[in-house]
Amino acid sequence: MSAKEQVVFDIKSKEFRYLHRSEDKIKNKVNIDVLNARLNKVKRLNIYSTVKIIILATGVLLLFTIIIVKF
Repeated sequence: MSAKEQVVFDIKSKEFRYLHRSEDKIKNKVNIDVLNARLNKVKRLNIYSTVKIIILATGVLLLFTIIIVKF
């Protein structure tokens, strides 16, 4: 019986470069005020679009009811 060869991984090789941590890397920090402002803006836009859709749907339903009542 022959002995199996052991596989040795060289952590310094280029294929494992993504595993290294660089010391000069700056952590991404989130400014909570900017984040809240963006979320509030998105909420407002979503409310406005929902109101527009409701008004449009109500108008279409009113138009159909007027047409049905007339004929």
